[in-house]
Amino acid sequence: MKLVVHIGMGKTGTSSIQKRLSESGDALRTQSACYLGMWFDMVDPKFKGLNNQLQFFALTPAELSAAGDHLHRHMQAIKAAEGTETFIQSNESFSGKAAVLKPLLDRLIALGVTVKIIAYVRNPMDWLPSAYVQWGVRHKMSPGRIRPYPAKARQLLNWYNGLVEWHDQFGPHFEVRSYDDAPDVVMDFATAAGVVLPASDERVLERGESAEIVLRALFNDQFKTPVLPERFNRAVLSGLDKVPRISDVISDCLDYSETARIVEEHAAFFDRLETICGFDPRQKGRRSLAGQPDADAIKDRLLDALVEITLTQAHRIRRIEEALERQAQGEPLAPGSFPPMRRG
Repeated sequence: MKLVVHIGMGKTGTSSIQKRLSESGDALRTQSACYLGMWFDMVDPKFKGLNNQLQFFALTPAELSAAGDHLHRHMQAIKAAEGTETFIQSNESFSGKAAVLKPLLDRLIALGVTVKIIAYVRNPMDWLPSAYVQWGVRHKMSPGRIRPYPAKARQLLNWYNGLVEWHDQFGPHFEVRSYDDAPDVVMDFATAAGVVLPASDERVLERGESAEIVLRALFNDQFKTPVLPERFNRAVLSGLDKVPRISDVISDCLDYSETARIVEEHAAFFDRLETICGFDPRQKGRRSLAGQPDADAIKDRLLDALVEITLTQAHRIRRIEEALERQAQGEPLAPGSFPPMRRG
C-alpha cells in the first residue's frame, strides 16, 4: 500500500487540491485510489476538524505510533473491501509538524507502507502577502489587535522552515515541488501522486476583494481572541461577490450616452410622428444628454447618506436597548416604546 501525504504549504493551491480530491471519489476508485480527507478522524472521531486537530498533535510519541497502527488497519480494511492501493491525505497544517507526525509515519513505514510526502513552495514575494491576508486578517490566528503586515510577514516567513524540517526528518520520502512552475497545481499534484484527476476550470479562491479584507480587518480587530472567518460571515456577510458594485449601478442606471443612438434606431417612427404632430419632437427642447455622471461625486453623496443612516440607527438601537433593560427590571413595555427617531 502507498500513502501520499500532501502537507501544503498553505496558499499554494491546497484548497483547490482538496476540493478536487473530495469530488473525485469515483475517478479515484477506478484507479484503486482513495482520498482519506484532511483529518485523523479514522483514528478517533474526536480528532475531526480544525479545532480538534490540536488534540491529535498533542498526543505523545507512543500514542502517535499507536495511531499509525490504527490508520494501517483502516487502510487494510478499505483495501480488502475495494482493492485500494493508493491512499491520499491532504492538510496544509502538516507543513510545520514533521517532528510531531514522525512517530505515526515511521510506524506506517515499518509496517510496509510506501510513504510519499509532497509539499509545494512558492516565491515568498507572492506568498507573504497572500499568507498575511489569510492568517493575519481573514483567519486571525493571534490574540490581540491585527498585526501590521511587516511584523506578521516576518513571523510567517518561518513557515518555510517546515520544509527543511520535513527534509531532515524524512529525506527520500519527501518531495518539494514548485507552485510557480505548475500551470495547474491540481494536475501537477495528481501527477506527483500517481493518479489522474478530472479536469476543471474552477479555482478555490479565499483571498476576497481588497474592500472585503479591509472590512474583515476592522471587524476582527474588535476582538482580543483569535477570530475564524465564519464569525465575520455570520455577523456581516460571507463575501462581496454578491454585493452589487455602485459603479455598475451608476453605469446601468445613470449613463444616458446611448440616447441618441436609441432614438436614431426608431427614426422611421419619429418621421411619421412628425407628420402627425406638424413638428419634429426631436428638434425641440434639449437635443443632447450628458453621458455618465461623476461616479466619485455620487459615491461621496452616498457616503453622506450612509453616515446619516448609521447615526440614526445607532440612536434607535440604543433606545431599544434602554427599553429592553427597563423591561428586564420589571417595567412593562409601553406602546410606542420604539418610535422612529430622527437626528436633529
